[in-house]
Amino acid sequence: MELAHTRTGTGEPVLLLHGITHRRQGWDHVAPLLAQEREVWAVDLPDHGESPDLPPEYRGDIGPIADAVEAFCATQGLDRPHVVGNSLGGLVALELAARGTVRSATALSPAGFWSPAERLWARGVLGGAHAVLALVPSARLQTMLATPVLRTALVGLLLAHPSRVDAEQIAADLQGLSNPRSSFATMLANLGSWTIPARAEVPTVIGWGARDFLLPRWQSGRLRRALPDAAVYVLPGCGHVPMGDDPEFVADLVLAATRPRPAAAHA
Repeated sequence: MELAHTRTGTGEPVLLLHGITHRRQGWDHVAPLLAQEREVWAVDLPDHGESPDLPPEYRGDIGPIADAVEAFCATQGLDRPHVVGNSLGGLVALELAARGTVRSATALSPAGFWSPAERLWARGVLGGAHAVLALVPSARLQTMLATPVLRTALVGLLLAHPSRVDAEQIAADLQGLSNPRSSFATMLANLGSWTIPARAEVPTVIGWGARDFLLPRWQSGRLRRALPDAAVYVLPGCGHVPMGDDPEFVADLVLAATRPRPAAAHA
């Protein structure tokens, strides 16, 4: 599958994956910082942004999305790139790490490590946000986001510092939630199928926003038990989408996680 993407920089390849209903432009403030030392590929996942639809028989699980990313890498001649993902993209990154088809994986607030109640919370927040945003015309949404109080009310569960992101960019990012593609409802209905990888075959780093109110950071405790070899860090002052809250901090984390290391270092 040919996925929409943006390529910048030179060096070891780093693949950037976004969350559910988001788009590759969510990495726009991080990518230039990485591109100084890495070849950066920001990708729209299938059924997101400008990428093609998933097949009609898609059942809401992670496997086909990871398959599409692997196929994209093969098409582009990317041999085991580093992969970095947020939320849904974070879980896909961990799935690729379990398959051993990437050099390293960095996951920011990855999905899937929830309890049944926390899964219901995430489904309710995303479904409720869609229901509200679907009623707001695009032009009206941007006007609302220009008001600090309304901006916080609309995206405070995703960003710890909504004022740090331009209102126009937030409005564009939210279009995927207000008018989602066909897979959105299927994913929400089948969040229980988002299988947690049982291992990581490559070096793995986790960053969890200290102020993540969609997937609270205590979920990282389950991740530590599932992936005991992963390095887990709390991202101070960051929410669920840390690329918007502190792009410099995120870039530093990714550069450190993707730095070449001796072959025996992971062992």
